[in-house]
Amino acid sequence: MDGEIFCFIHQGGELVKGANGSVEYKGGRNNSMTVNPNTSYDQFVSQVCRELNIEAKEVKFNFTVKFDPSCLLPLHDDASLARMFKFNDMFSRVYLSPRADVDVAPSSALTPVISSNSAHVNTHGNTNVDPPMDISNAGPRIQSCGFLQICAETTPMDQLDSSQFQTTIMGSGQTFQNVSMFRDAVYWMSLAGKFRYYFKKNSPKHITVVCKVDECPWKITCNAVGYTDTVQVHTFRNVHNHSLDDVASFKPLVRSNRASLAIDNAIRSNPDYHPRQICEDFNKQHGMRLSYSQAWHLKEKAKERVYGLPKNYYKLLPWMCERIVQKNPGTIVELTHSSDGCFGQLFIAHAISIQGFTMGCRPIVAIDSSHMSGPYNDALFFATSYDANDCMFPLAIGVMSSENYEDWSWFLENLKKVVGDKEVVIISDRRPALLRSVPEIFGAENHAHCYHHLKEDFSSFLNKNIIRGTIGKENALQWLDNIAYARLEHDYNVRMVELRRFNDALATWVEDNAPERWAMSKFPKKRWDKMTTNFDESFTIMLRDECHHSISNFIMEHMAKLGAMLVKQKEESTTWEESIGPKIKEKVMLNITKGEAYPVNLLTNGIFGVCIGKSIFNVDIMNRTCTCNAWHMLGIPCEHACAALLSTSQNIYDFVEDCYKFPNQELIYRGSFSCIETHDMPSVDNDGVVRDFTGRIFFSLDSPRIKRPLGRPRKKRAESQVMDKRTIYCSQCHKAGHNRKACKKSLS
Repeated sequence: MDGEIFCFIHQGGELVKGANGSVEYKGGRNNSMTVNPNTSYDQFVSQVCRELNIEAKEVKFNFTVKFDPSCLLPLHDDASLARMFKFNDMFSRVYLSPRADVDVAPSSALTPVISSNSAHVNTHGNTNVDPPMDISNAGPRIQSCGFLQICAETTPMDQLDSSQFQTTIMGSGQTFQNVSMFRDAVYWMSLAGKFRYYFKKNSPKHITVVCKVDECPWKITCNAVGYTDTVQVHTFRNVHNHSLDDVASFKPLVRSNRASLAIDNAIRSNPDYHPRQICEDFNKQHGMRLSYSQAWHLKEKAKERVYGLPKNYYKLLPWMCERIVQKNPGTIVELTHSSDGCFGQLFIAHAISIQGFTMGCRPIVAIDSSHMSGPYNDALFFATSYDANDCMFPLAIGVMSSENYEDWSWFLENLKKVVGDKEVVIISDRRPALLRSVPEIFGAENHAHCYHHLKEDFSSFLNKNIIRGTIGKENALQWLDNIAYARLEHDYNVRMVELRRFNDALATWVEDNAPERWAMSKFPKKRWDKMTTNFDESFTIMLRDECHHSISNFIMEHMAKLGAMLVKQKEESTTWEESIGPKIKEKVMLNITKGEAYPVNLLTNGIFGVCIGKSIFNVDIMNRTCTCNAWHMLGIPCEHACAALLSTSQNIYDFVEDCYKFPNQELIYRGSFSCIETHDMPSVDNDGVVRDFTGRIFFSLDSPRIKRPLGRPRKKRAESQVMDKRTIYCSQCHKAGHNRKACKKSLS
């Protein structure tokens, strides 16, 4: 053969089938070179690798002929190179793809298929693997190991890349724990190899899987090992005979119970993995175009595998509650169920929380609730208090099937057992169930309304009925703040008069919404300036991810986080520089800074007069009171008291109440706490019975009858009415508070 042949070299692209049925090679890396027809195969490979700067052992070579460009033929020796020169005249096309070796020695280490679905190789010397069938190169078909997936391997993928599953089945003799794991491996191998398959025979004892392409030799058979669930690969022919049309027209088969295996780890680390993100990841990493519904079902299947079937969520609760009490004596656990064995209510107050609250916490408790994710309409109830450094101290949690009056009453009755004889102030929002249940159990005089929620209601009232515009709304909210935080009756009355002058309807709204439950000057009990349930929102954030899990997992994860938080706060208390904690010290230092500039006069023994402009505040050091009432309400010397104490060179920290000091903090975190051990936890059988490894049967509960209503649950909370928002400016008059359409200047 005379002359030289021009060669196109293609690497790393993909085959795309056009609308007219033609097959094109797109993307990847393209190059060209001229080759002498007398060149040997080794010389040709060396020349190509030198041009592309690659290693010969890392790639495989294929070529096409001019009379059938849709047929991809292997290029592996001098004879195939001669055929390429002979049937291509003056130019040819060579396709390079990463080499996918399938012959693995029995001693080779295996990469797990999936974290919950690992295959292993029988290493007892069984090497009777069926040899690949010889396919004639003269036919219009190719002998390959999957061209498309080989090209795709050149694209970097992340942890969900399907190419990692090419070797899920490695040869004859490989065993799987059960038939389901074998089917999973076949499915993922088909995705990695870009081919479709079907079961020629499918039974628990014998399975035969073949490729859907006619005359393709790819085949896997497996048989059961004895009378066990284990299955063993008997025949494995990992060779395909596909045309370019077959490869290009491949569409992955979507099976939610098997494809969801790829996102198990993602669901464990990120329960909020959104179906739309799943669609994007599968399209990018597996070439599978999923609908939103398919992605949603994939996520639900993965959640079932990670957290168990929803119907079994409550099966282990009785065993777990009993183990909690055994591990932490003194813990209060109450679990109710219906007459037919369905879950009803759960209350847990750990012994360390009960002891810490009784020994050192101030008698004030904030309660709230939030929804738990899942197929059942569960609600998480929780109660928190405050330690000596004003940090959150979890007291109790509850899981209910709803948030009605009966559930809240039951929760509060158990909370009453926790606080004992202590008279406590309960802070809550103003939902009807709490407005009724809290006064019944703790007394109306001990029920404080959360000011944050009340302010939201007040702001909504402004928007709907009274005030329009930003300035008027800000003024009204500022007057409400002054009314709520006024410590003296006189200051409260003055602010009410100002509000009434501004708008009589707003003042009437304040009077009609029980100011004696939220205004400082009106509330009859000491509440240490605790006006809101904000710490309960912090508690919700702390358990944000755990609320997506099953109830059994939630309890264990809550105990782990509770233990870590208690240890952290106990260790932080040992680093206090003073007798009080950092948060309390910051408040004291702020008052000292303000009080340093105030003039002080000694009036009588132990009573000082502090002058601020025209006002005089009397500070009684002996009784620890001030006419501003702040020292008595908070238990920390106010700015006037600090001025008086500084004039007598007193140590102001000595006049802080004992509930804020280090000895009290030690009492709060004095107890011990242990998470439950799960090494001997019983399991739920397929028939729903809870048994341990000895066969002992435990009492179990069924899931509640109430299920989550249809429709997508609301993810975002209702927008705050008092949060800072973007100020609107008018383009007509350039003033704030309105837009051009509402501008009055344009009318004039």
